[in-house]
Amino acid sequence: MELNKFIEELFRRGREEGFSDMEVYYIDSDSFEVNIYNQEVDKYNVNKNKGISLRAIYDGRLGYAYSEKFEEEDIEFLIKNAKNNAKETQTDVLPEFYQGGKYKEIEQDVNVDIDAKKKIDDAMFMEKRAKEYDSRIDSVNYCLVETTKGRRKIVNTKGLNLEEEGGVGVAYIAVVAKDKDDVKSGSSFKVTTNYNKIDFEKLVKEACDEAINSLGAESIPSAKYKVILRRDAAATLLATFSSIFSADSVQKGFSLLKGKLNTKIASDKITILDDPFLKDAPLSCSFDDEGVETYTKEVIKDGVLKTFLYDIKTAKKDGVKSTGNGFKSTYKSPVVVAPTNMYIVKGTLGYEEAIKMQEKALIITSLQGLHSGANPVSGDFSLAAEGYLVEDGKITKPVEQITVAGNFYNVLNEIEEVLSDFELALPVGLGSYGSPSIIIKELNVSGK
Repeated sequence: MELNKFIEELFRRGREEGFSDMEVYYIDSDSFEVNIYNQEVDKYNVNKNKGISLRAIYDGRLGYAYSEKFEEEDIEFLIKNAKNNAKETQTDVLPEFYQGGKYKEIEQDVNVDIDAKKKIDDAMFMEKRAKEYDSRIDSVNYCLVETTKGRRKIVNTKGLNLEEEGGVGVAYIAVVAKDKDDVKSGSSFKVTTNYNKIDFEKLVKEACDEAINSLGAESIPSAKYKVILRRDAAATLLATFSSIFSADSVQKGFSLLKGKLNTKIASDKITILDDPFLKDAPLSCSFDDEGVETYTKEVIKDGVLKTFLYDIKTAKKDGVKSTGNGFKSTYKSPVVVAPTNMYIVKGTLGYEEAIKMQEKALIITSLQGLHSGANPVSGDFSLAAEGYLVEDGKITKPVEQITVAGNFYNVLNEIEEVLSDFELALPVGLGSYGSPSIIIKELNVSGK
């Protein structure tokens, strides 16, 4: 059945069954993925995906159901399951759907309609160039090119009818460098809405240089070190603790920021945005998955906490308006509070210039063990790390087998400088995160 007719009939039958309000969320997407190994296609996937979910209010309770099919019998399936689900649902907030607002158009340069042969050739090129780059590059253990294009549609019985399209291209390479018994890895990626902006030569160079420059790494003495947290590691740390800015976490006691709106919680060097209009970001959008209009918001401005992130339910609890941060991981999933593009706003000092200014510092390039070594509630973390030692303004040696420990809330206050080398990282879960490199006054480092 044609989609609009399906939705119209679904709403008609839903009203007959006693639903007071209903909302349909629909997605479809086309995705392509190729992995190369030893100049052969190791994995090749082309997928078409579509699905629809129904949220419906029955007797003051919210029911939920979903389907991948759009035939007449599926209407009865959705209504029956949504009604049964509503009868079992308990909530402390009466559910409601959004009537609509003023929507700002996304200005995105989306181009992912690329010939499959070109994408395969580009992946082949990355692997070939990596193996030619340096005799110490022993292998390429991952070489991926991926594109996805899709649309989502939200329609409800309050008159809301929204639709938006988007796309993303991703390239990723991971290599292994070897010098006698010393083995190190390096990787690089690019995520963009315009496939033609991917510089495959640059990705190869970044991955290979990181692996080669890590050869000969050793531990360093345990001490407190000034730390330059490189942009990718900084984005990872922000992503790990981003839930503290969710109103849902605050309301449930899973964030220490309760009661701290409009108070200083970070260095005045820190401004954190949630920006749904960030160019070349695949998660940019003009409305969230509840149909609420999105807007750029300062979560932290010059160190001061300005807002939490809200969906409709959490906003209703606090007596405020949703910030347009209600999202689903898939059409089958419930709505949760999540950022769009959350990032630390860049400063003016360059990365290389900042290194030259350090008498002694530790550059952290990667953090491991984030799932087990970080507590988003308390803010504490103890993480394995790698990087480089800086002495008298120069990188003197690569560093490994160290653990950095601290508290995210304290780190926010200990940031001395925010650099200019901003980059958006790969999307993590429901949001994407980015950061420039940041200089932290000191962190506890355990080494040899």
